[in-house]
Amino acid sequence: MLKNLLAIIVSSLVLISCSSDGLDSVRSETKGMTVEQLYQEASTQLAKHNWNKAIKLYEVLEATYPYGKYSQQGMLDLAYAYYNSDTPELAIPEIDLFIKTYPTNQNMDYALYLKGYINYYNDNGLLSRFSKQDLSERDPKGLQDGYFAFAEIVERYPDSKYVIDAKDKMNKLVNALARGELFRARHYMQIKAYLAAINRSQSLIKNYSNTIYVEEALAMQVVAYRELGELKLSNQTNQILQLNFPNSQYLKTPWEYQGMPWYSFWHS
Repeated sequence: MLKNLLAIIVSSLVLISCSSDGLDSVRSETKGMTVEQLYQEASTQLAKHNWNKAIKLYEVLEATYPYGKYSQQGMLDLAYAYYNSDTPELAIPEIDLFIKTYPTNQNMDYALYLKGYINYYNDNGLLSRFSKQDLSERDPKGLQDGYFAFAEIVERYPDSKYVIDAKDKMNKLVNALARGELFRARHYMQIKAYLAAINRSQSLIKNYSNTIYVEEALAMQVVAYRELGELKLSNQTNQILQLNFPNSQYLKTPWEYQGMPWYSFWHS
């Protein structure tokens, strides 16, 4: 597996080198073009989904005409092209640079939406795609970054056409983050690291109190405290469970570990 991964990395470096040669070719092709002409050609390639050609054109545009409305819009188009060419790790920095450099741009809501969208769907970059990393192993930072980008749209641009979808994805991201905490708490219960499981489940309850995973988090704590010999805390937590979830299955049958992939929520 490691040999295959190294081979892929080497191949990627070769592709990057070839890409540099391609960029020089595009510079020659577009020499003498006005900024409007260069932007139009890049946009045409983008509309045709010729991602690699569009990327090179936008990169030339950015380097040749670094200021003005075409350059600003070109940065967002370039980020979009990066994402669609399976290089989201290049798209996010481009968007962040745009947000930092042009905070009053009229298309800021789109920039934030694009950042949220990429973080929402990104499977954590180049190496995770090639190593078949499970979504349950994803670093929650990307999900959090996506959430905050969508939240900023909702707060700053309530009339934006992206608000409805942003709110929908925010709800799904909250559930994803809560599910991630639950997944980790389950793992700690499985290996009998009960204190760590309690900490994870408490974090879930504190930060994601409106999700459906609170019930299991409480039930898990009941068992964890009992296993630690903290019977008073176990009983108190059970009372909280009963108060908030009077029909909970865990009041009849104590929580037991059952493996369930965190990523299954993406398909629900």
